[in-house]
Amino acid sequence: MLIDPMLGGRSTVPMLAGLGLGPVEEDVYQHLVDRGESTTAALGAALDHPADAIAEALVGLAGRGLLTTTPDEPDRFVAGPPIVTLGSLLAARRDELHQVELAITELAERHRAAANRDMGGLIEIVTGVQPISRRLFQVLESADHEICGFTKSPPVAVGPRDNPAESVVAGRGLRMRTVIEQSYLADPDSTADIDQALGRGQEIAIAAQLPVSMIIADSAIALVPLLAGPQETPRAVLISSSGLLSPLVTLFEKTWGEAYPLRPRAENADAAHYAEGGPGTARLSPLDAAILDLLLAGLTDRAVANKVGVSLRTVTRRIRHMMDIAGADNRIQLGWRAAQRGWI
Repeated sequence: MLIDPMLGGRSTVPMLAGLGLGPVEEDVYQHLVDRGESTTAALGAALDHPADAIAEALVGLAGRGLLTTTPDEPDRFVAGPPIVTLGSLLAARRDELHQVELAITELAERHRAAANRDMGGLIEIVTGVQPISRRLFQVLESADHEICGFTKSPPVAVGPRDNPAESVVAGRGLRMRTVIEQSYLADPDSTADIDQALGRGQEIAIAAQLPVSMIIADSAIALVPLLAGPQETPRAVLISSSGLLSPLVTLFEKTWGEAYPLRPRAENADAAHYAEGGPGTARLSPLDAAILDLLLAGLTDRAVANKVGVSLRTVTRRIRHMMDIAGADNRIQLGWRAAQRGWI
């Protein structure tokens, strides 16, 4: 219970136990702080503690440097400045707690490692940007046939421009399929990244939203970043269990089948204008092909304009022109007619 300080009393609740002071030591120290100095006899008269307990407390307080004696009166004790004396005890206790925190962290890592061993090595928790990047490189290098995955924005640990392994692996003739979340296209550099990937033979499709980012190699191993806050250390799960992998592979194939595929721009590089023939013979200019791809991927006209580097008015005019050529009355019909004519 706390006594009202306006009545001149002190707290009966121990405040300094966290610094290692016992109840008698705290009472003695607080009394000396209030009085400035006191003798052993005066302390015994003022405090409701046995004389031997007070004497023991004085020895303990002196040993911690919390009080001193006057040169001419060894039995008269003076409290040192709390900001200095207690501050040093507090700093020491903080150091002790930091060491305890490090020990807890080490024990947690050992516990996690033991849990991974219990799983037969089928999963591994990878912590930190560099370890995740290293594991990603190893997953890509392990593939013999195909690499597939999801790309969300922002990246959890390793972005496409931070990972040189992808371009190295692309030269091995593997099939590479990636579904990109639509929000990724808001990145100003995403167009160049996508064009480079398509130019290397990678297959890319756009989905409105993805549940996770992930990389799967040969349907045998997967790396899945875990969601983390901006100030948290990135983590990822490396999965090599067929039972855990199967749902991820199924999820990818289902999403890939429903996503909108993108094409390399070089595919239309030789077509400067529309051909005026019938269905199946018309070809789009590179600009119109890019506009149509992004439009069918779900981007707004303004977002399309920003991505291809033209004005909003130009995008609107080119869409209207494609609708006229295709004989479409609206944009939904344009998608259907574009498929008929082989534009997509």
